[in-house]
Amino acid sequence: MRIDVPVKFEGTIEVEVPVDTLAKDQVHKLARAFALARILATTENQDGPEEVACEDFATEVGIEDGHAGELWDQCEVFGVSGTWS
Repeated sequence: MRIDVPVKFEGTIEVEVPVDTLAKDQVHKLARAFALARILATTENQDGPEEVACEDFATEVGIEDGHAGELWDQCEVFGVSGTWS
């Protein structure tokens, strides 16, 4: 049986991202894409949402997928502050 469970998260996620090769707006886009992809990762395909989000980020900021992947791999979540409902 499959059951849809609605969830809502209100809060912040602290993400460390590399900044040496990106413009300020691109850094924020990378952090947001990374944080949202980590929230959406599933146990069946943990990298699936991240691969799509990384490709979307590369397209959005106009960089090569390979470079975006290198930047993505340097990101790390350091904290989550908020509540799930």
